[in-house]
Amino acid sequence: MRLLNPTRMPGMILVVLTSALGSLAAGCGGGDDDTAALSADRIAAFESPYCVTARTWAVHELDGDGDDKAADPAAFETYWREYVGYRQTALEQSPPSLRDENAILVGFLRTRLTPVLEKYDFDVQRIESEGSPAEKSLGEPPPRAQKAQDATHAYDNRICGYGGSPEPADVTFEKSPAAKPYCAAAAAQEEGNGKVAEAGFTPAAFRAFVTSDQFLDALDQQDATAPPEIAEDVETDNAWVREHKLPLLEKYGYDYRKLLREGTAEELAEFNYFDPAIEKHDSRVSAYVQQVCGVE
Repeated sequence: MRLLNPTRMPGMILVVLTSALGSLAAGCGGGDDDTAALSADRIAAFESPYCVTARTWAVHELDGDGDDKAADPAAFETYWREYVGYRQTALEQSPPSLRDENAILVGFLRTRLTPVLEKYDFDVQRIESEGSPAEKSLGEPPPRAQKAQDATHAYDNRICGYGGSPEPADVTFEKSPAAKPYCAAAAAQEEGNGKVAEAGFTPAAFRAFVTSDQFLDALDQQDATAPPEIAEDVETDNAWVREHKLPLLEKYGYDYRKLLREGTAEELAEFNYFDPAIEKHDSRVSAYVQQVCGVE
């Protein structure tokens, strides 16, 4: 079970519009626990203006995103203008491989979403009560915009170190009563993760959680109760937390904002599980806890 990755998915089309408007539409692993070197091209991309801008926005979102502010039209408008400005800058700085996708996103924001928000003075409750079916449906991006957003999400997380982790592995696990103890330990850790989020990802909250008996006991319980089909992955994943993630948090004073601003490409790949040495294991654990334990 992964240690909390604080930032939400990059870009607010889904976070804001699905959450705020969507309702309107009706132990030590076996030999690969050391970090793996990143390529020079990947490091150069991480240090590019595009990725620096992405991480700067990730820090900004930790202080409150559009979903947090949607109930207050004035605050939501301020956020939305800033967000559209960020997406425009991202387009201007975009690597060639993402330029088309970023152009699609900016066009969708400027020509489809912003006019509707302006029409209703950024009041999502008014959209709910007064909006047309087409206006309400904007809570779900059309396929072209969704595909573009998925591509930018994948790049921002993997290359820029924005904060998301690898997608769950494409594998199917069967539910079993034997999984109950492991799932209970996973749920206990997720409960603590939620408290850190509620506290605004402050250094004090992070420190209190990851040094607590609750957190450390949950890791031990996961190691002890992991079902055979993921036992190696869980052991490797939790060893990674103990040997890589916790030392990184301590190095940066348990300040995730500082890690995002100052961390190296290698450090953020370690923290977010995109280091090649851990990615496969973490993806399998994520798939298991989602499918069998119901923990997102």
